[in-house]
Amino acid sequence: MRASNSISISPSLAGLVLGIVAGACTYEIPSHCSNVGGDATCRERGQGQFCDACVLDNDGCMEEMPGPSCHFVGEPETVDSSSSSGGSSSGDATQGTTSETDGMTSTGSTTTTTDGPCIVDEDCSDVAAPLCDPAGECVSCEQMSDPNAACAGLDPTTPVCEAGVCVQCTMEDATACEGMTPVCDDATNACVGCSAHEQCGEAACNLFTGACLPGSAIVHVGPGQTFTSIGAAVGSFVAGAEGTIIVHQGTYDEPVTVGGGRVLGLLASNGDLPLWALIGGGAPQLTVNEGTVLIDGLRLSNNGSSMHPGMLLVGGQAWLDDARVVGNAGGGITAQGGELVLRNCFVGAGVDSNVLNSQSAVVDVLYSTLGANLGASTAITCNAASTVTVRNSLVVSRDAGPEVVCPGASASHTAAEALLDGTDNLALGDMSTTWFQDYNGGDFHLTMPPISVANAARWEDGDPPADIDNQARPQIDGAPDVAGADVP
Repeated sequence: MRASNSISISPSLAGLVLGIVAGACTYEIPSHCSNVGGDATCRERGQGQFCDACVLDNDGCMEEMPGPSCHFVGEPETVDSSSSSGGSSSGDATQGTTSETDGMTSTGSTTTTTDGPCIVDEDCSDVAAPLCDPAGECVSCEQMSDPNAACAGLDPTTPVCEAGVCVQCTMEDATACEGMTPVCDDATNACVGCSAHEQCGEAACNLFTGACLPGSAIVHVGPGQTFTSIGAAVGSFVAGAEGTIIVHQGTYDEPVTVGGGRVLGLLASNGDLPLWALIGGGAPQLTVNEGTVLIDGLRLSNNGSSMHPGMLLVGGQAWLDDARVVGNAGGGITAQGGELVLRNCFVGAGVDSNVLNSQSAVVDVLYSTLGANLGASTAITCNAASTVTVRNSLVVSRDAGPEVVCPGASASHTAAEALLDGTDNLALGDMSTTWFQDYNGGDFHLTMPPISVANAARWEDGDPPADIDNQARPQIDGAPDVAGADVP
């Protein structure tokens, strides 16, 4: 409530008396900002930026600066009135009015000055001291009574005080990190997209976008779980839905199709290696058609049909981490369009079938071992409309023919029998099954590989920190590393 004319302020500010125009009513308000610190009090209370001595509502605190006759800047200092006759103030201050001159405020017989160079945060230009404290001094966030609140008030996008600097987040406080950037990068104190499922709790990370899938949409598959089949769990999500399916130890003999715009994570339960088979054949174990699938830790094996691979990507996206797509009579993975990423994977195939077959798809192979079989079998084959990149991988074949038949494929730091086109690749010569634990059985763990395989790859920032068995990789940008999915 603003007075319509003048305000009369008594000489003693120990108990503020505000006079309304009518003059018949006066109010003693000890909590009024002009009685307890002025602008600084309003900011400290969070009631506003300025103190208006002419306003009763909200203890006089306002967001907009009042006029000079009403603005009460700071904590009052009582002027010695012993030299003034009749109790009136000395100098030019006139009792019953308020005036401001060069950072000083005169109110009746009282004159106040600001204690520092600022009134609001905008007055502080030093990046090391961007906040105006209650005393009117520019300070760092850690010098404020509530550092995080001070940072949030200064800039809502950097609401955390860390070592005296306002930042977006810390590992302890990542409340500002959401949407496509749900993870706090501890090195930069900035919100970034997720790059591993572990960063999203029990939910999966959509590695294509960097967003965590909803934590409220998680179901479990396996003996004693909510669902006993992967297909039933997939069917529990409507078209366009996002969610995570935790697959527990067991054998799942079934074909499943993911489409309809669904975005689903299929993650092996911690410590488990579930087997997804299709012994009778007739279809791939997994078909992705206009959906997104994120697989981690599953084994797609034992498809008995020579006509169907373990996985078929018709459209949409598929990202496989720490997966084993091996021992399928009809081949490993066929991508007929869409986008496929393999990271830390074993991929094999049966006799006379292809391990990875790309037809007009975008394929990225990183730190994976691709092993072809006998007969008309290749590790990588593609058409000219495909975009295939291979890095830090191991590519071999039992067949005497070339293991890679893919025009335009780009390879780097990859070991193969023949030298692949690209950058810093390694030619191994004819492979031996003795390099592996059980090559014919689809177990591509290394036992006695050529020594050169151990240094063929180059680890880069953002690469997986561990191999398919969670054994650590160098985690130093540019460091030599073992090619393929396994660190022996």
